[in-house]
Amino acid sequence: MIEPTPRPPALSDLPDPSPDALWRALSALIDAIGRAVERDSVLDDCLDLLIELLGADRGLILLGGPGEAPAPIHARGHKRALGEAERLEISRTVIDDALRRGASTVVHPMAEAGAVASMAELGIFSALAGPLRPFSASEGDQPAPIGALYVDFRHIRQQVGEAHLRFFDTAAKVIASAIAQARRAGRAEAALAVERQRRATWEGPLPDLDELLRSSHLDRARREVHSALRSDAPILITGESGTGKTLLAQVIAEASGRAPVIRATLGSSDDLNTITSELFGHEKGAFSGAVGARKGVVTHADGGTLILDEILNLPPAAQQLLLDFTQFGTYRPLGYSGPHPRRARVRIIAATNGDLSGAMRAGRFRSDLYYRLAGVVLRMPPLRDRRGDISWLAESYLRRRDPTRGWTLTLGLRRLLTSPSIEWPGNIRQLEAVMGRARDRALVEDAEADRIDARHLDPFDLGLDSLEPEALAPLPAGRPLVDGFQIEADRLAETWQRLEAEHGALADLERRVIQVALAEHDGVVTRAARALGIPRTTLASRIGRLGLDRA
Repeated sequence: MIEPTPRPPALSDLPDPSPDALWRALSALIDAIGRAVERDSVLDDCLDLLIELLGADRGLILLGGPGEAPAPIHARGHKRALGEAERLEISRTVIDDALRRGASTVVHPMAEAGAVASMAELGIFSALAGPLRPFSASEGDQPAPIGALYVDFRHIRQQVGEAHLRFFDTAAKVIASAIAQARRAGRAEAALAVERQRRATWEGPLPDLDELLRSSHLDRARREVHSALRSDAPILITGESGTGKTLLAQVIAEASGRAPVIRATLGSSDDLNTITSELFGHEKGAFSGAVGARKGVVTHADGGTLILDEILNLPPAAQQLLLDFTQFGTYRPLGYSGPHPRRARVRIIAATNGDLSGAMRAGRFRSDLYYRLAGVVLRMPPLRDRRGDISWLAESYLRRRDPTRGWTLTLGLRRLLTSPSIEWPGNIRQLEAVMGRARDRALVEDAEADRIDARHLDPFDLGLDSLEPEALAPLPAGRPLVDGFQIEADRLAETWQRLEAEHGALADLERRVIQVALAEHDGVVTRAARALGIPRTTLASRIGRLGLDRA
């Protein structure tokens, strides 16, 4: 025999709660939050307790910013989650009125004719709503509401008493403060994750976007990036290993202002559970060894940018998971049993060094996922195809790694690095490794060094048996430095004076060239630097050293 579902007690059946009972309930509410900070069910527990105390039928927590219609994030009946349709069967009029007034609102249709039609249609006999406003750190300051707390009653009951209303107001503040604290903790956790990734990936500050894309080989990429910088379109970056795809992704994300920026490498495993956990996280006990819940990179990147490396290495089942997320913005952590998927809004920048077209033809990569990721496609050319950029790339890296000094390369080293005999199979990554070791050798030789010569390189790092003699040879005596200028060993004092004069003339000429460049580009340093063919940071340094006015 099927037992009928018992009807919850009506308010008329409930004794007016004593102060002790209310404080015990409030203490239980606070304890539930304190014990369950890491549990996603904490707000469900709060709603269950509120529904039980008030004898209500439904309770919802709705969140929304200023000017937004608050959306339900937690919705409960009697110790159960409400379905999608049930979440909509609430009195928006009561919620809107509570937010407009900034105070809890009780509506009894039997007494208020204006509310009868909408509430009677839903079978609601009375409803109670109030703004979710966290506790204020300073007295007299009233934070803006972050949403609303709502309960309603589906059976004829007495009016909600003053004691119930006071408890409801206090519960709303406690719940709002718990949500606000969770948000702060989430932002701090995401910021920490970003900083850890940056420290593990980059040495020194990131380059400026225009500086990174200043090469004529990247003209198309520069146009595409600037046109898509403020859009939501996903970006796909292709190119050989080491061409700077991830660095470009990071700089684009920083320039777009979409923080936090989270990076994940998906090619390190072909196990679906491992990939799911990395992307979407897992619940406690989801698998052997899951002693606690873990947030995935999608959760950390909510509201910001998610950089996905080695996208081509995703197995087919994981491609389906990522496709679903890009289409609907919803996901389920591993082991998550909730009735509704979680949501996150992120901009995806994906990168691969493989042949996506060939992989799609071979059936190893889904074409529908490709078109979801390829809103904007950028290709990073190999270093051997952009030899004219090698010198400034090397100097830019050195200055990012050690911004305390203006590193430069000698003419012989520039000739060596751009030599056709060097293939640069590791591309920019190899160049940065070579220059990092050269810098270390230069500092061992001279702790005040800010200039790197060919002798600071190891030919093995370049894939050579030995360095070209021309790169190592010093400038011979008598070789002209400037037209008509000769170094004469028996007239050094006079030569030095002449050199000082040449310095002055060159500085004056440099000043005039920079002034013209700035005037032509309305004082915008980035555009003037691009016209001069030098990094923006270099031009800014010269402007400061020469005491120039950008106007």
